[in-house]
Amino acid sequence: MKLIKIEQNTTAFTATWSDQSSDELPFIWLRDNDPHEFHPDTGERTFDLTGVALNIQPQSYQLEDAGQQELVIVWPNKAEPSRYSAEWLTAHRPGKPRYDPALIEKKAWSAADMSSLARFSAKDCEDNAKALKNALCTLKSTGIIVIDGLEDDLSAGEKFGDLIGFKRETNFGVVFEVKSKPDPNNLAYTSLTLPLHTDLANQEFIPGNQFLHCYRNDATGGDSVFADAMTILDEFKHECPEQYQLLTELAVPWHFRDQQTDLRQHRPIIGLDSNGKFKSLTFNAHIADIPDFDAQTLHLFYAAYRELMCRIRSAKHTIEYKLKNGEMVIFDNQRVLHGRTSFDPESGARHLRGYYIEHNEIENRIRMLGNL
Repeated sequence: MKLIKIEQNTTAFTATWSDQSSDELPFIWLRDNDPHEFHPDTGERTFDLTGVALNIQPQSYQLEDAGQQELVIVWPNKAEPSRYSAEWLTAHRPGKPRYDPALIEKKAWSAADMSSLARFSAKDCEDNAKALKNALCTLKSTGIIVIDGLEDDLSAGEKFGDLIGFKRETNFGVVFEVKSKPDPNNLAYTSLTLPLHTDLANQEFIPGNQFLHCYRNDATGGDSVFADAMTILDEFKHECPEQYQLLTELAVPWHFRDQQTDLRQHRPIIGLDSNGKFKSLTFNAHIADIPDFDAQTLHLFYAAYRELMCRIRSAKHTIEYKLKNGEMVIFDNQRVLHGRTSFDPESGARHLRGYYIEHNEIENRIRMLGNL
């Protein structure tokens, strides 16, 4: 887009564009973001903001158009003029977030919408960058996908994660084995029903995405269960607004303890972003610590907490899927609740292997895969 006019005001320029739109360009913003005061190799800013006054004014300016249209500004105590191309100004217009290919709209779903989970071939993702990007973009959108065709190898799920980024280590290790075992320190390591939940509410930073590789699933039972918190919370907010608001504000205690670990954290069940929109759900009744609110608040809390719990377990929100050997489900641990039905450990082997990869690693890989 072409710049047709620049006008100097008290603290900013007004730029008028060929489409008749206009932007205010504050002087301090222009001085702080001189394109030539970023390191040519690292891309990091080299300019020191404390070296100029907040009310800095340009000494002079002009709009040049010699092959590339540029706003050229002479600043006090700066030897060389600063040059801002029209292209740069368009890309960084104040109030307009920078384009981000990893900023993907989240699509809420209910059981009726999920007749089948989106599936992607492990081999296709390994051999074809576009296939991997499609899988990761779908994960960002719906919060859950299935990868199939993994090799019959215990480490096949881990190897897939290497295509994406770093794995998150927790008190359960980098990779955790999900199977019935003696002396379990977590209900996941039993054969009992595991109601819908999100993982590791007790951690300072809750893991972003869970990768769960099905190595063996030959036992009777053991179906995986999933539900989308976005849909549940949207309904909850509209039908029970006061209870919804309460669960965005109360810092609930969460606690995990075994012989080596004592991890505690207070945080609300419903997390909101800076715009007040859904960001995350923290829900795990098994590691919810004893609520420490005053008696009056406890009555309000339990009414809201139980109401949300009933909605989470409603059949209209839940889907069941029995993972097959060589499949891996990947889901957003801060959005998609997961659980499983009970299984009979005597009827056959059931062995899943899991790990976590943070949201920023997924987003980084989407960006690095480029315009595919």
